[in-house]
Amino acid sequence: MINVFISHSFGADPLARQITMRVFKGLSTAERNYEVNLDKERLHPGKEWYPQLMLWIAECDVAIVFLNAAALTSPWVRREVNILMWRRALCPSLRVLPVLIGDVSADDLVKNDFEELLPLQYETIPYDAADGSYADGIVERVLGHFAKLPDVQHETDHMRCWIEDVARRLNTVDEPRALIATGRALGIREEDLLQLGAFAGGGELLAHHMLATATLEGLRAAVHEIARSMTDSTLTRLIPLITPTWIDAAVARRLIPPKGLVSKHLVALNARETLTAGQYVDRAMCRRTESYQYRTAGGIPMGEDALDDFMRQCEEAVRQMVNARPKKDPRAFRPRKDYLHCLILDVHEVRPRLIERIVARLHELFPWLLIVLLTDESDPVRAQRSPRLADLVVLPDLSEDDEDLGYQLTYDLMDLPHRLNGREVIA
Repeated sequence: MINVFISHSFGADPLARQITMRVFKGLSTAERNYEVNLDKERLHPGKEWYPQLMLWIAECDVAIVFLNAAALTSPWVRREVNILMWRRALCPSLRVLPVLIGDVSADDLVKNDFEELLPLQYETIPYDAADGSYADGIVERVLGHFAKLPDVQHETDHMRCWIEDVARRLNTVDEPRALIATGRALGIREEDLLQLGAFAGGGELLAHHMLATATLEGLRAAVHEIARSMTDSTLTRLIPLITPTWIDAAVARRLIPPKGLVSKHLVALNARETLTAGQYVDRAMCRRTESYQYRTAGGIPMGEDALDDFMRQCEEAVRQMVNARPKKDPRAFRPRKDYLHCLILDVHEVRPRLIERIVARLHELFPWLLIVLLTDESDPVRAQRSPRLADLVVLPDLSEDDEDLGYQLTYDLMDLPHRLNGREVIA
């Protein structure tokens, strides 16, 4: 079932109230079978409404934002839109439908700081106060939109789960000062910082910033701020979830095979450390470790028969990845369903012709394998000329400085729980 969240502010506007309630009832019918969350209908006096509201925003598949004059001046609607747009930046499958009510125009959105909604497809029809059919027209247009929507709820919505995993750790902290200091380090606006300490659910707000908008230095500072208010076990679980965020998300997504996770794909990454390649995969898969695995091969001297030696390394790495029996024929290895199997190959010292032969053999044996070639700056250009590597995807260059900073961040954060207890881990 698709979960729909409705953002609104009635104020003293009977037209907005009528339209909102009719859309709520229309989407809730057995015919459409949507799960619709509207605070006026689902939240009751005396209930702790703010945590529930944050949960609805974090879990919805589709959001409708009704924008009448009262909504444009409502800080709650603005905050809800802010969080929805963060979610959408992380998860493009999230649908957000703005609906302009009455004489609200696109210019009004700009004047009231809602301009980030303008690139979205929004609904509006000409308004005439004397036209008694105006509400019918808007309701019909909105319900018509939802009748055409596909089922956008996926059991493997990795982005949503990643945010929830981070938020779950952050929500263990109930010290307002620590939460506010963490939010300030992440660059959250001053007017929103008090919400972190005043209400439950602040973890979701911090999680969105950590995964979507934080700078490398901001992330480091934020973790240091909140670390002393967390248990060792919680901090240790949080750090691996957030360290891959130094990787550019748009670049990392190109690692995902376009024809589905269990299909062959070949990517070249200009990087120096296998740790870096692993973090690209972590970033691409939103750290949903139950849905992917990677192993590494190469990077060590090989014997006289370089091809066979390299292939033995690769086959053993894939065997470990799929947990195949020691003597099982590699041709009979079985991939997991809806699972990304990734082999990272350090080919810095390998001749291009040998790379071609290795990749061809691997994809003949394992046509469901993602292969990431860890190369120097020139290898991908030469390799692309080979007919065997015609489908090679070359990721944008990663500078040595950027990789060094990411490596430094990773080990700074990995060491933090130990340093807080007077111990250190050496990279």
